[in-house]
Amino acid sequence: MVTAPEPEPEPDADITWQPCPRETWDVLTRQAGQSSLEQAWAYGAAMESQQGLRAERGLIGQGGEPLALVQAFCGDRLFTRIARVLRGPIWLIDPREDPRTPEVCDTIARHFRRRFGDFLFWLPELPDNPKSAAMLRAQSLRPVVTGYSSIWLDLRPPLEALRAGLHGKWRNALRQAEKAGFDVGVTTNPRRLSQSLQLYDRFRRKKRFVGPNGDFIAALAGHDRKAVVALTARLSGDQVAGVILIRHGRAATYLASWTSDAGRVGQAHNLLLWRGIETLKESGIDWLDLGGVNTESQPGIARFKLGLGGEVFTLAGTYL
Repeated sequence: MVTAPEPEPEPDADITWQPCPRETWDVLTRQAGQSSLEQAWAYGAAMESQQGLRAERGLIGQGGEPLALVQAFCGDRLFTRIARVLRGPIWLIDPREDPRTPEVCDTIARHFRRRFGDFLFWLPELPDNPKSAAMLRAQSLRPVVTGYSSIWLDLRPPLEALRAGLHGKWRNALRQAEKAGFDVGVTTNPRRLSQSLQLYDRFRRKKRFVGPNGDFIAALAGHDRKAVVALTARLSGDQVAGVILIRHGRAATYLASWTSDAGRVGQAHNLLLWRGIETLKESGIDWLDLGGVNTESQPGIARFKLGLGGEVFTLAGTYL
């Protein structure tokens, strides 16, 4: 089948903002390759139902060429509107090289600050470097939170190459887990997902760590049932560990996990995450975002994620 060439943008066409239906959003998200979970349509729908915020979405383009997708979470208080853009936009151009990047940033900033009393909190999907800082400062935005770091794991190589790329200790722990007798299951069944989320919430409260609660993950799953990859490890019939991955476009995010003492001793997390990688590859996912990494506040979790051998990246931070 012969496909029509992409339309060439008019040389003097303006950068425009227009509403974007879900079907178009999902198609363009797949085209983007790397994308953040916070910019997924289902994530926005979960924010609306769970936190009472309004998801506002736009397609930014020029002369018929799509340049970026952006989703913001908005709330109104008296005469004040607060918009939060988390890890956006989804870039359909290379923001590091394309000369239109500053104009796209300007369009986003102007759209969410149209009147007095509008505030924009923006964690842009831009690298933490002087060029990004200059672009954001040009919009009269100032940094309020330092850069956010995570890891991209490229899932396009064969499984053999991905396994060879694991750090030695991580690979040894995986071998140990494979011999431990865990029964690993992958499910999208709502009842089983609910059981796993209850165990996750109990673990989250016990360890007192910040993360999405089970109700939010269940809401996200409700808005896109096919997005959730829930893996559990059982030993002697009991659930001893779980991992939840969320697919969005051709990317996925490691969102949540929990474990028991038996799961920890047997290195169940290594096995679950590896089986998750296998599942993601089978479903056509090219990239896995490991969901944030902080070597200062969570050194153990950071070492675990770094052991997968992905590429660390740091974003510009949150601007106001």
